[in-house]
Amino acid sequence: MTLSGKAEFDEVHINKGVRPVAQHGFVTVERGTLKLLGSDRKVIVSAPMSKVEASKARFTGGKTLAMKVDGTRYTVSPKWGDRAGKLMRPGRPEEVARASEQLLRLIEADGGTVERRDKDARANDLAARDGAARGSDA
Repeated sequence: MTLSGKAEFDEVHINKGVRPVAQHGFVTVERGTLKLLGSDRKVIVSAPMSKVEASKARFTGGKTLAMKVDGTRYTVSPKWGDRAGKLMRPGRPEEVARASEQLLRLIEADGGTVERRDKDARANDLAARDGAARGSDA
């Protein structure tokens, strides 16, 4: 997050369904609005956070987000590409996962809907159910 209150993610792989929309796009979060931008920085979609739903996409190890922006489904992988001069190489998995988690937190903090499906959320749910079951046995 910058001092201006704007967060930007670069080298974002953006798909609309199974169709790639941007290989090296951008995602910006500013003043309660999320924008998906193409490689040429043209707006693909823009919506207030109240119209954004996001979760970690299954089977991606937390590296890709499944998003619904203003009713349209997208998959978004921030930091997916890594520039080395004029060369393009795959992003580092730990940086991609970290950027995805950071984007989820920003969406949630600005009023978007975030569904948590990760191991920690499942572990917390199981612990809560276990505690409730023990309490009813007493």
